[in-house]
Amino acid sequence: MARSVTRRGLAAAVVLVSATSLVLAGCGGDDSEAATTGSSAADTSAPLYASLPADVQKAGKLTVATSVGYPPFEQYDTDGKTIVGIDADIAKALGGQLGVPLELQDTKFDGIIPGLAAGRYDMAMSGMSDTAERQQQVSFVDYFAAGPGILTTPAKAAEYTGLDALCGVAVAVSSGTVNADDAAAQSTKCEAEGKAPIEVTTYGADSESIQALKTGRADVFLVDSSSGATVAAQSAGAFVMGPKYQEIPFGIVVPKGSTELVTAIQKAMQALKADGTYTKVLADWDQPQGELDAITVNGSAVS
Repeated sequence: MARSVTRRGLAAAVVLVSATSLVLAGCGGDDSEAATTGSSAADTSAPLYASLPADVQKAGKLTVATSVGYPPFEQYDTDGKTIVGIDADIAKALGGQLGVPLELQDTKFDGIIPGLAAGRYDMAMSGMSDTAERQQQVSFVDYFAAGPGILTTPAKAAEYTGLDALCGVAVAVSSGTVNADDAAAQSTKCEAEGKAPIEVTTYGADSESIQALKTGRADVFLVDSSSGATVAAQSAGAFVMGPKYQEIPFGIVVPKGSTELVTAIQKAMQALKADGTYTKVLADWDQPQGELDAITVNGSAVS
């Protein structure tokens, strides 16, 4: 699957250039430099600038962790260096409401929560599922109706329709995702029922999981249905995305205890929903079904 997706629709292009993107194209890196959305100067007249914590106002920016290579949320455009996607567009719009630029830093997905805990990032936008377990470490401002499903080949789509069908099957998952947890739990269930365990292989990036599926090292790839549908659409018929087997919203991720920032982001997202920006971003990326009726905080009870 190609990492680069031609920019859809929005008149205002979002340019998020990573200094190391040319060598890291298609895989999340740990040392990429910040890429800023919009103006680099704070706008103290912005609607929600006064709602930001004092330390953010002083810094004049928000540092945002992301893991490039998860279409349609974050991916490189055809130039191989510009990051585009749902999260990039929402990040720019949030900056307009909050009055400070959001600087996206590309990192490995499983390093995002530890990075937040260590104070390396102020927040994260990377298509991360809001789960009760993660809520013990971070807070979520939910912004997308998501859910995992099964990506496989057309020849196997009728056979692998749900987790119960995966006993003894070679399954690819990406490190740090809820899908990896799902595969492990289902494998245990298979063995308890006297069936063969799932042959789970964990990869460091979605691109590696997709390559495993492409080369036959995996029969299926457990991935969020929105991203999987995008991959399937770009695969020229090589892959098929099955339906969701669970509903889990994606959330903008903020360190635990950052109440002021959570409130400011929630208010900003609510404003973007009210003025139609949120709806337009999802429509521009062919994901209107992902729009939430309300922008909630820690709205998921899924473990």
